[in-house]
Amino acid sequence: MVTPPSICESLIGDPNGWRSALADYGWGAQLSWNPTILYDLRDQQREPQEYSGQNFTWAQTMALNVTYDLERIGFTKDAQFTLSPQFSTSNYQDGYPRLHNIATLAINQPLLNGQLELQYGFYPLIRQFYGMILGGNSSSAALGPTSVIPVQVGISLNAPTPTFTMIARDSEKKWYNNFAVSRSMSPKGHLDDVEQNPYGLKWHVDGANPILVNEVGYKQDASENGRSIWFRAGGIYNTSHYAYFDKPGNSSDNYAFYMANTVQLTQPQHGLPLGLYLDTKVNYAPDDRNAYASDFQVTLFDIGLFPGRQNDMTSLGYTRSFISHKFRDSLKPAGLEAPETINAISLSHAFRLVKGIYWINGITWQDNPTLVPKRDDAILYQSSMYWNF
Repeated sequence: MVTPPSICESLIGDPNGWRSALADYGWGAQLSWNPTILYDLRDQQREPQEYSGQNFTWAQTMALNVTYDLERIGFTKDAQFTLSPQFSTSNYQDGYPRLHNIATLAINQPLLNGQLELQYGFYPLIRQFYGMILGGNSSSAALGPTSVIPVQVGISLNAPTPTFTMIARDSEKKWYNNFAVSRSMSPKGHLDDVEQNPYGLKWHVDGANPILVNEVGYKQDASENGRSIWFRAGGIYNTSHYAYFDKPGNSSDNYAFYMANTVQLTQPQHGLPLGLYLDTKVNYAPDDRNAYASDFQVTLFDIGLFPGRQNDMTSLGYTRSFISHKFRDSLKPAGLEAPETINAISLSHAFRLVKGIYWINGITWQDNPTLVPKRDDAILYQSSMYWNF
């Protein structure tokens, strides 16, 4: 869904009852701010900068989430409108592009008591599938989220795309099928996509054709009846054209497959989502048109690991990405070299400082922080905060 975080997790709460007054008319509003810094502790600075953190890197994003209860004007029960303008800036645009766009302009409409859910409008497609933030991709510390295969093959990331999503669930709302049709990102990458669509509401971007995504899964939240488990498998089919590495011309399409599983291993307090989790992901894309041909990720994360810190999360993850040999061969005439694999190990901890403020710190070792050219191992320190007002 495109709904923002709960106002219960807000720094300012309901001052003088203004949020309650807005809610009486069906409106909700929440402002968030996310500053981030990233730096390679091995001090491998270089001009021009080649990866996030090689030189001291900073970025920040501010977003306003506005919602309206559409049931008041004749929509079905729990239907909601969301508008989210956002502003992002950084000192390294390749990793954190500058944005001043509408991140979300969409309607979410549950039907049949939640067994069918429709969503339509403009929004980033990656948030609707895959579960990228669960465990995450530790290699993205330096290479950015475009190293994640679903993003590589065209799922929208920074700039929203016109999208229609339909989720069908069984009577117990555990098994589901999530289908979406959207416009892909530009085949030239996320920076070209943002440049062509600076305000986020452009229907057409040059070279970006329709993309189809389907995910089948089983999702059970932690409860008195059992532990949390989320299994999903999906396929992505993009009708956009991508340049071949091993022959002249462009492909007629691009595609990828993924499987992921997030399971709660321990439940120290019965019925609650606290405890140790295992998150695993496997991805595949054809190697004649994608630099990242396959990868696997394994992450252990624990919610409430330390006594009295039930809202904190600690995670340890490993990622191994396999680089297409056809891509590597295509670089040889230019005298360039790419690694066969990229490995990363990441340790992080998220502190809930007070209601509405989280502080996340992490260290990532990465053996190839750049795709091209090859560089020495990096040790990246990353610190970010999430302020919800």
